[in-house]
Amino acid sequence: MSKLKISFSLPGAVCLSVSAFVFIVLTVACSKIDWRHGKHQEKPYPPDVAVAWMNMQLRLTKATPGFNSIVANRSYAYVGLSLYESIAPGIPGYQSIASQLNGSLTLPAKEYGKDYYWPASANAALAYISKNLFANTPASLVSAIDSLEADFNEKFKGKAKTAELLRSAAFGKKIAEAIFDWSKADGGHEAFIKLTSDTYLPPTGAGMWVPTPPALGKPFHPYWGSNRSFIAGIVSKAQAPPPPAYSQKQSSDFYKAANHVYLTSLNLSSGDSTIAKFWADLPANYNVPAHAANIVTQLVQLKKLSLSEASVLYCKHGIAGNESLIVCFSSKYKYNLVRPVTYIRNVIGKPNWNSLVPTPPFPEYSSAHAVVSAAFATVLEEQFGKKFSFTDYTYKDLYGPRTYNSFEHYAEEAAVSRIYGGIHYAFAATEGIKQGKIVGKEVNRLEFKK
Repeated sequence: MSKLKISFSLPGAVCLSVSAFVFIVLTVACSKIDWRHGKHQEKPYPPDVAVAWMNMQLRLTKATPGFNSIVANRSYAYVGLSLYESIAPGIPGYQSIASQLNGSLTLPAKEYGKDYYWPASANAALAYISKNLFANTPASLVSAIDSLEADFNEKFKGKAKTAELLRSAAFGKKIAEAIFDWSKADGGHEAFIKLTSDTYLPPTGAGMWVPTPPALGKPFHPYWGSNRSFIAGIVSKAQAPPPPAYSQKQSSDFYKAANHVYLTSLNLSSGDSTIAKFWADLPANYNVPAHAANIVTQLVQLKKLSLSEASVLYCKHGIAGNESLIVCFSSKYKYNLVRPVTYIRNVIGKPNWNSLVPTPPFPEYSSAHAVVSAAFATVLEEQFGKKFSFTDYTYKDLYGPRTYNSFEHYAEEAAVSRIYGGIHYAFAATEGIKQGKIVGKEVNRLEFKK
């Protein structure tokens, strides 16, 4: 059989005095410098606080019960927003994005005429939001959160006056408190407690989703597509079209799509299998948003971004993930499409067939990996460009590093991994990529600059 190939077609001169020249040079040189009130630093704040707290998110999402990819995407959005808003008043030329978000979010203002040490603000904000979003995390990780916050507070001593550090920390905490209170009404608050719903009854009939082996469990998060989004109208803007008409005829497009998954599973190379596992929510792996956030952290360090630059990127990236899952789950429960494992067993006649990657307990269409990865890629392209090449070292010891010649390449590999894994039809990946690009473009329209 020929090698599986998935194609994604988506959709006069003025003399200056020496003093004036020096002024211009200094102005340009300082254009990207983080500022405190009324004065600038000699150099930008490093991203250490952001990186350390994002690494903490990796630990939290991996060890906290109920933080699957759906729940974790939401947490990364609020963490990213808290990071950005806690230092936004100290970034020259930038502004809060609260008034642009869907829903009433009012944030406290910094004290006029007072100095702030912005890393201390970020540290307090991230400690607060982490502890509250992960309310059920093990006691050892609660202690780790407290220790990380205390470690940074110790490092900050001598870098600013005590009163300034205390003022900054109090501001950051107030920002995070306001954001966390706002988060409670989005429909996903403490979703880790109950992943399924006792009131949701899946539709029945030909082509409809049914519980899949091995667990045969109830569908996860059936109402997630109705959650309040950060961007108003994102679901209608990025809704997937209907999938191909369900049919059991061998000549039909649907049968061919399912058979494609089956035949692909029989002809996987070791490289294909590695791709499937590299992107999967397997016990040894991070979940999808954690893996993606770790890629962002690698890029922040590679490109030596400042704290302010990193905060914008983490914020946009987190929002993109949250919006993607709302869009995707709206599609999933709108169409309630049968999974490949069910079709292959019952229609193609392979009752003992199993997917390489365990099929998750919710409907098939569209592919969440495709949507979120394309949205992430679109946000990263805005920052680094379409031709940016990078290597992901997240699983260098487990699967080896993987290099991508563009962010689109990264997104397409993540999408096709689910076909290799046997849990999605190719059309679910294709449409998911389209949805994700729409989401990413909408996130890129948020006006962080004044």
